[in-house]
Amino acid sequence: MLRIRLAADLGPIDIPFQQSLDRVRKMQLDGVELDLLKLMPLEDFTRTAIREIRKSLSDRNLSLAAVRYRAPRGLHYPTGIENYLDNMKKSMELTYQLGGNVTIMSLGLVPRDQKSLDWQILREIVQEIARFSERAGSVAAAETDRSPPEAFVALLDGIPEAGFGVDVSPGELATHGFDPVAAIETFNRRIVTFHATDAINRPGGRGYDVAPLGRGDLDYPAVLSALENAGFPGFIILRSCMADDPMTEIRQARDFLFRL
Repeated sequence: MLRIRLAADLGPIDIPFQQSLDRVRKMQLDGVELDLLKLMPLEDFTRTAIREIRKSLSDRNLSLAAVRYRAPRGLHYPTGIENYLDNMKKSMELTYQLGGNVTIMSLGLVPRDQKSLDWQILREIVQEIARFSERAGSVAAAETDRSPPEAFVALLDGIPEAGFGVDVSPGELATHGFDPVAAIETFNRRIVTFHATDAINRPGGRGYDVAPLGRGDLDYPAVLSALENAGFPGFIILRSCMADDPMTEIRQARDFLFRL
């Protein structure tokens, strides 16, 4: 049976950090996802800052479900690969120091041609991060919504599951033309983070748009069943997609899941 542990993604929530934690605790959620660069630049995470964040979570009995590192410049920005790797490693170390064990990152599009230079470079990056994860105490989870699930599985072939996994967001997958249930079945035990997002059909059947959880057209019982069959052990992370009242949206998403 799928263990339901709920967390809130604080990234899209534009209210003060301490206040957001209070609101999450009031909703009786179990944890939060933090966006590192929204909190502060990487170099500002001093021992004091880390200790204060850990205490803020502990005081409210909240776990750190995941940490997200959003690169200010893409992985494929010219001469940016070494900087990206350095910052990713720093982020993974910070994740462990903050009390978490999953760092979400973006690899961008995965090339279909495994003989291409771009694919080989991406494979080397994944291997380097996977090797580093054992030392850092934090596994990397790559966002998967823009590339075919089969392409990701091929990229991670032979990489230890404990070193590199994937982040799944059903709503985002649907908007990019992928079947969320089939994607979860393909990723299987590679899934280390899951964002409970939804999607609604566009008029005329022209694809999907992301929608608040419970207000879309995705078959969520089937999505959660696939997640259970994959043996997913982590948090179900609730993410707001509407800026007007993100906390209300998260509360409604929580209630929707409890009704299923």
